[in-house]
Amino acid sequence: MEKQSLKVIQEVLSKRLTIYISEKERRLAEICVDLTLSFITALLGTVNNLVVMVVLAKQGFKDSVSISMTTVAFWDFIKCFGGTLQRMSGLLALIDPAMAQSWANIGVVVFNYLVSFTSYVTSVLAAYVAIERCLCVTIPFRVKKLLTPKVASALCLAISVVVFGCFAVMYGVYDIYWDFDPEFNETVAHYDFKDFSVNNTSLWEYYNISGVTWPTVSLIIIIICTVLISQRLQQASMFRNNLRNSTTSSSLDLSSNPGKRISRRDGQVIKMLLVVIALFIVTLSPRVAVYTAKYFVYDFYFLRRYHNLFCLVAYIVYFFDLLNGASNFFIFMVMSTSFRNTIKRMCNIRIETEVRHHTELKRLQRRQENCY
Repeated sequence: MEKQSLKVIQEVLSKRLTIYISEKERRLAEICVDLTLSFITALLGTVNNLVVMVVLAKQGFKDSVSISMTTVAFWDFIKCFGGTLQRMSGLLALIDPAMAQSWANIGVVVFNYLVSFTSYVTSVLAAYVAIERCLCVTIPFRVKKLLTPKVASALCLAISVVVFGCFAVMYGVYDIYWDFDPEFNETVAHYDFKDFSVNNTSLWEYYNISGVTWPTVSLIIIIICTVLISQRLQQASMFRNNLRNSTTSSSLDLSSNPGKRISRRDGQVIKMLLVVIALFIVTLSPRVAVYTAKYFVYDFYFLRRYHNLFCLVAYIVYFFDLLNGASNFFIFMVMSTSFRNTIKRMCNIRIETEVRHHTELKRLQRRQENCY
């Protein structure tokens, strides 16, 4: 495909960049929000989700909750790892500015979509977890029989493949090419729309509608399930209080209220998941708002009329996405006793192994000294 000269491209882009947000303001926001806050959050999230997956695997996949939360942690790990790689351009700029610019431009094509698409997957998985917990609260015994670990694994895999696959076509809309850049006095990577995607309104409508539909439907499901779970928890709490205050056990028929008998462990799991769901509500809302605006304003996107304004908003949206992905570890640590105990056991085993190894080395050294 024949490319326009770099001078013409820069002139066109400069006109787009000066609308509402100047290039200097955009660059400042990029350094403060994207290359600093988002980079630290993504790096932290990469380590956190790796720890979460190891701990959950150590506990064993005995129920559907551990499987669904491990799947969420896996996609959050991919999201945060991709976000970390994309923002390495900030560190590269200290060594080689031209290489950093190439890395940043390639990162827009590869990692921007990766962060977005994994966010859609985790949002739908969060909706699935919300439905699962809602059913476990309302009809616990029936759901536990039907929702076996194998069924839960199949559902999580199907959700992951279908949702990510719906957006995979967007990886073909950009073209990366190399051209001489007088600013760096060397060849730098650039990105631009491919011919088939420039005037393909159906493709962009599909992308915008999908970008609004998946998180919006997930958000609605999450909110409805959160309300239902909260009501059921309140009923269960009232049921326990009435049970304590009753003078005789026969005054309450436990068998007639199976939905109200929630175990202590299930109650803790549900409360923890309510926090996860609330976090998704906060972090998904900006993305839904941005994609709704994109649907009505065509030029509100990269390389279009409101390029810089969209970049500024995108930095904030990506920060919320990465913040969501990095929070799993802290939620588990604060709200899950079994998670904390597993980490303590793993740390104690490692410490005991190191102490034992150190002791064996000392014994060996003493034997060698005695031999001499």
